[in-house]
Amino acid sequence: MLHHETTGSGEPLVVVHGSWADSRHWLRLAAELEDTFAVLLYDRRGHGRSDGAHTSIGDDVDDLAGLLTGLAHMVAGSFGGSVALRLATSRPDLLQSLSLHEPALPGVLGGAPGGGGQQTRDMDPKAFAESSLGEGAWEWLTEEEREGFRANGQAWHDEMADREALSIDPASLAALDRPVMISVGGEGSPFFRAIADALAGALPDAEIRTVERAGHLPHLTHAHEYAGVLREFASAAAARR
Repeated sequence: MLHHETTGSGEPLVVVHGSWADSRHWLRLAAELEDTFAVLLYDRRGHGRSDGAHTSIGDDVDDLAGLLTGLAHMVAGSFGGSVALRLATSRPDLLQSLSLHEPALPGVLGGAPGGGGQQTRDMDPKAFAESSLGEGAWEWLTEEEREGFRANGQAWHDEMADREALSIDPASLAALDRPVMISVGGEGSPFFRAIADALAGALPDAEIRTVERAGHLPHLTHAHEYAGVLREFASAAAARR
């Protein structure tokens, strides 16, 4: 069973979380969007309060498709971007728009799409959170958010063993006829900007936007600013249909 919940009302919008994470880390963003959207939050299999374990990214895509009952906007971060982009290329009929923040797809840069290094693999939840959010972040996270990091270390290991998940077929991108926004953090790594550039070049209807002063996890650090970027893009995409 997949844990899921919906907050707010309006056009459907589904959130796909990344690694070392679950839906608890997206509650700040959902609170910013719930006046405009019915926000569907869920824990991917093997994460948080959902059953199972990660065996392949194909299972994640099937799970996500099963949650959708009609056309929806989709927002995804990091490894969740790999899941969401695959869903978009295989079932574009379910998507009104797609917003990806710093998707974890190093394979699009060429060469082997290696996973996390040994140092990252050995991190405890607090160390991982502070490597992504900055020193001292563990103290300002809510207890629910801290528990989310504690719960998902094993899922990270399982996902990093799925090397297929870290790249994507360029031909499938070229055929996607839905609007895509790829956002990057203004304080983020040039590595993720390079991935964004490569994806935008392969997609027929894509744009890159920057979430100023943010990094890899703007839904935690800059939820209000990130929500504004998402709302603007999703509204423009809906007006085009």
